[in-house]
Amino acid sequence: MAIKHHLALEIVDTACDHVLPIIDISTYASMLPVECPRLDITLPGFYQPVYLDVEPHFNEAITAVRLGMQNEDNNGLATLPDGIYTIRYSVAPNNYVFVEYKFLRTTLITNEYYREVCKIQLAECEPSREVIQKMKDLRYIKMLIDAAKAKANYCDACVSSIDMLQYAQRLLKEYQLGKCLTCNL
Repeated sequence: MAIKHHLALEIVDTACDHVLPIIDISTYASMLPVECPRLDITLPGFYQPVYLDVEPHFNEAITAVRLGMQNEDNNGLATLPDGIYTIRYSVAPNNYVFVEYKFLRTTLITNEYYREVCKIQLAECEPSREVIQKMKDLRYIKMLIDAAKAKANYCDACVSSIDMLQYAQRLLKEYQLGKCLTCNL
């Protein structure tokens, strides 16, 4: 059996809209050197990755500054967009020893969804029909968000993932305007 590194990353879902936490959970072969570790991140809507030098066993909170989207001089950190991130981690020889993930970030829409959930007033009794309908609509939106994540992160179906996410975003906006989403279902 060949001695080799087993590269793996944990990309953490977070409610914090200005960071993308990534943790190196690789298993490195003790007899092999770990040289030129590199993290490449392709942002949603872009084709060229941002190259980041990292150390083995890194635990990074990637920000807009680190990605070159914002200068350090700005007050506060910019929000990172929702969408599909391609995240590739490699060590020398980088074109042979790598792991790559498609990760659908849904932080912004999920935070907006939870703000709507917080607006629902529940008591220790049976909710009204209106509240039940709102809960049903919000569950449907959350299911679409979760399904979009699964399509990208596990099924490698990025196009349908983005379509589903955009549909969830549109439905959430309609919900916020007071429209009933599941009344005819």
